[in-house]
Amino acid sequence: MSEYRGIEVFGRQGRRRAAPPPRPRTRLGLLSMGAALLTVLSTISGIALAMDGKYEAAILLAYLATGVSVVSVLCGAAAVLTGRGRAWGALAIVLGVLASPPLLTKLLGWASGLG
Repeated sequence: MSEYRGIEVFGRQGRRRAAPPPRPRTRLGLLSMGAALLTVLSTISGIALAMDGKYEAAILLAYLATGVSVVSVLCGAAAVLTGRGRAWGALAIVLGVLASPPLLTKLLGWASGLG
């Protein structure tokens, strides 16, 4: 029996190798997590400087932490929605919101009225 069947139009097709499985794309989630960690560190540093009496530097760090927390939450939301590092993005959203200086100011103001 012959291997040839019918008219060969495009020539013999070689066996294709299976493509390797796609690597998970987590860069956006990791970027948002880095921004969240920067938010936490700048908030802690700002609080430490304010307690030491260096208010100008503490205010600048509070502005930095606020801006970076917005970036962290937005990039984290994009990572969760697009599936590019969902776990990292979700954790970045939580850290970015909890370490945000405006939210901490509101929480501390509310807590000071309790006592």
